[in-house]
Amino acid sequence: MMKTTTKKHVDAKNKLKPRAVPAQKRAEETVNHILTTSAQLLEEVGIDGFNTNLLAQRADLRVATIYRYYPNKIAILCTLVQQWKILIVEALEPIHSLANPDIEWRTSVNDILDCYDDVASKMPHFKAIRRALLAVPELRAIEKSLGEELSVLMVTALKERGTKASDMQLFHVASTFLFAGAAIYDLASSKGKRDKHLRERTLEELRLMLTGYLANYLD
Repeated sequence: MMKTTTKKHVDAKNKLKPRAVPAQKRAEETVNHILTTSAQLLEEVGIDGFNTNLLAQRADLRVATIYRYYPNKIAILCTLVQQWKILIVEALEPIHSLANPDIEWRTSVNDILDCYDDVASKMPHFKAIRRALLAVPELRAIEKSLGEELSVLMVTALKERGTKASDMQLFHVASTFLFAGAAIYDLASSKGKRDKHLRERTLEELRLMLTGYLANYLD
C-alpha cells in the first residue's frame, strides 16, 4: 500500500513539471515562446478558456511540440508561477531593512508595498498569473512556499531589530502581514479596472492597515 501511495504522489508531482529542459538555443526559444504565448492567452481567455490546443494554435506550433516540453496546461502554469515567484522574492528585498533599527520601520513597510506595486505594475500579465494561482489548487502550493520563504525572511529581520516576541508569534505576524497585504492589493487592482482613484485610495488604506498592525509589535 505504501509503495502505491508513493508512486501516485510521484506521478502527481511529475504532472506539474516540464517534460524536458531545452539543451539547444532553438529549443530554448521554443519554450520561451510557449511561455510568453501562454501568459498572453491566459490574460485574454482566463484559466477556464486556456488549453493546449488553443495555445498551439496561437503560438503557431503543433500540439505535439507543446507536449514535448509540458505534459499538460497545469505544468505550463506552474512554470509561469515559478517565474512570478522569483520576481516577487527579488522585489521584496526591502523586508531586510526591517532589521535595521536606524531605519524607521514604517519607511520599510512603505518600501515593501512600493516594490510589490512596482513589479505588479511592470510585469506583463501579472494579474492573469495571480488569478490563475488563486484558482488552481495545484498552484496554491507555490504561493504557500513563497509565503513561508518571505515569512522566514521577515521573522529574521524582526528578531535582528530586537522585536520582543516568540518565533512562532513572529511567524504568524509575518504570514498575516504578507497574505493580507497580497489579498488587499488584489482588491485594489480589481477596483482599479473601473476607477484609478479608487485603486490608489485602497492602497492607502492598505498602508494604514499594515502599519497599524505592525505597530502592536514594533512601537
